[in-house]
Amino acid sequence: MKIFTQTDLKTAARCRAASTTWHVRLSSDEFRRDITLTNIRKHHKVLLQISDQETYCSTESFCLVNCIDGEIVVALMLKELGPRGWWSVISSDCGMVCVRYSTTDFDLRFLVWNPLLRFARQLDDLADTLYRQAVIENAFGYRAGADNYYVVHMSKRHIVDSFLHCNIFNSAEGCWKHRYINDQRLTHLGASSVFHLGKAVWVYWGGRGATIATHVVVLDADTFLLSKISINLSSIQHVQEMHVLDGIPHLFGYERSPHGLSTIWCKIDLESMCVVSFIERRVAGQLGIPWNPVTIMGNRMITMRENNHKRVRGANGGFVTKILLDQINLVSRHKVIVFKGEWPSDISIQGVIIVGVGSLVP
Repeated sequence: MKIFTQTDLKTAARCRAASTTWHVRLSSDEFRRDITLTNIRKHHKVLLQISDQETYCSTESFCLVNCIDGEIVVALMLKELGPRGWWSVISSDCGMVCVRYSTTDFDLRFLVWNPLLRFARQLDDLADTLYRQAVIENAFGYRAGADNYYVVHMSKRHIVDSFLHCNIFNSAEGCWKHRYINDQRLTHLGASSVFHLGKAVWVYWGGRGATIATHVVVLDADTFLLSKISINLSSIQHVQEMHVLDGIPHLFGYERSPHGLSTIWCKIDLESMCVVSFIERRVAGQLGIPWNPVTIMGNRMITMRENNHKRVRGANGGFVTKILLDQINLVSRHKVIVFKGEWPSDISIQGVIIVGVGSLVP
């Protein structure tokens, strides 16, 4: 079984289909967990959530792109989302994608989806009253080395309330837990989040217009203990994304310099509760505009760019939305375009996340 655990999921699927005996063994929950955890950082894909700018709906809702060769993987629109309403991708972990959505604009639901298996699970007991609250943010993720996941929903009845309504779903228990927390008037949590070591982590935006990253907010999913880590580094206040790399949460940001834009990232140490500089500033060879960092693989950073582009003459004219994924070598500053896609001009990017490959069932 160790040989099958070390192989990729496609090979395991072919072996499962070729033999009745191996079909039983390679379909067990234990094998699914082991092969997912073994391959979790080996096969990265980028999930592009694309939709209409006004209605947040589209028949081409999701697009999976291989980070290495730009190959497009089919990711059909989930039938649970329906033709109306809205949806947004929260995050991904262990090959799963968590989506927050509404089909009628009067409800709020969560769905955990495995694009590889094309299987999704709707989470029940959502308490419809949550939708009528001032929603703050959400988080999703698995416990390290385990096959149970958590969905965290943070909200307020009114944006100026002193108490935060926290709702946590644990798949091992199959139910939601609710708790009110004195949140010290937190009002602006960033859309990017991670779930690590049983803790949900967000960036808190403060300052005039809530445009500066001032703190990292940490919520313990077991004890409901809320804490804050101060961000004292001015260079990382232009935070764009948050990811877990090599088992450690990181903040990604940028700053302008006479040489262009510099890539900056810092570690979030959840044990000492501090933000630590991870690497000195390096110019990433950009063209003077901020980019959207998706992930870092070794010494390469995967970034996304989006712009409106006019078709050349003879190509039906008009404007299209061009989306590009770049692979940037942080040492040589060399940039390679690994994916280039075009959609109608009324379609835009609503979310970009990194998705691993896993065979767990939600």
